[in-house]
Amino acid sequence: MHTAKLVSMGISCLGDLQLDDLCQLQEELDSLWKSGQSTISNILYDKVVDGINYEMVQLTNDPYDFVVKKNDSQLKKIVVYLTQLNAQGKPVIDKSISDILNQELALRNVLIPDPTTTFPQHWTAVSMIESPVTLISLSRSSQEFEDISNFFTKSLQKSSVVIYSIVRVQNIRLWCMYQQVQKAIPSISTRLIHGTASLAHQKLITYHGFYRSYCPGGLIGDGVYFAVHANYSNNDPFVMRKTSHRRELFICQVLLGQSIAGRSGFKSLPYGYDSAFNHAGDRNDQFCIFNHYQAYPEYIVQYDYE
Repeated sequence: MHTAKLVSMGISCLGDLQLDDLCQLQEELDSLWKSGQSTISNILYDKVVDGINYEMVQLTNDPYDFVVKKNDSQLKKIVVYLTQLNAQGKPVIDKSISDILNQELALRNVLIPDPTTTFPQHWTAVSMIESPVTLISLSRSSQEFEDISNFFTKSLQKSSVVIYSIVRVQNIRLWCMYQQVQKAIPSISTRLIHGTASLAHQKLITYHGFYRSYCPGGLIGDGVYFAVHANYSNNDPFVMRKTSHRRELFICQVLLGQSIAGRSGFKSLPYGYDSAFNHAGDRNDQFCIFNHYQAYPEYIVQYDYE
């Protein structure tokens, strides 16, 4: 029992306890108090409650950041405990947060470490253990910022554009999955644009990829959509509005492979094809994929224009 450790170790015991441990400890203390057997001071009990409140705030404020800091064992224990509470009719988190926890577990289960995976040379060196997801704000003086800024400005097709920030997404797990898909679709990555007006979806894409980003009833299929030009995505309901003027879009690497003209109702592609396209005049302006690991969210660009 956690209570025994708390009695013997005092406050130092709390440093090793996760959300599920703290909640179970509070239940044990409440049970002992009701039976008149509690030997814990009110101050120490308050510190247990404070620990629970802190963990819950971290979880609800940014569930993606919360889960990536947990190792597999910790995350599994938390998910099992919260699932049990939900089954007992005592849910403590929203379903949307529960979905994030379960998707995190699913992502870890499907990821098979591949020692041959190579990462882009311009990435900042990080390890899976330190942080599977790192967001790097590019220096405005860097060549990378200039190159991506030029690409995006040309893609936006506006006369005057200001780039406020470019964030490089270093998601080791998604990159590994993307590399594995590339072995099955041996094609050159194409930079395309993806937008979402939802902050929750932006977080989802950044941490878990294009999971649940499918567009049922879409013009060229029920898949994940990408625009050839940022000008197309720079409209509601695709673009993220950070203020009344500042907007954000993703620049993504996408494996298009062999592409076929899409149509409404496509839920998968005919054998031999990897993506669907849409013609606008004499060129393609959209592509649709049906495997969400076939695209990688490379950058988030914040911008404005006249």
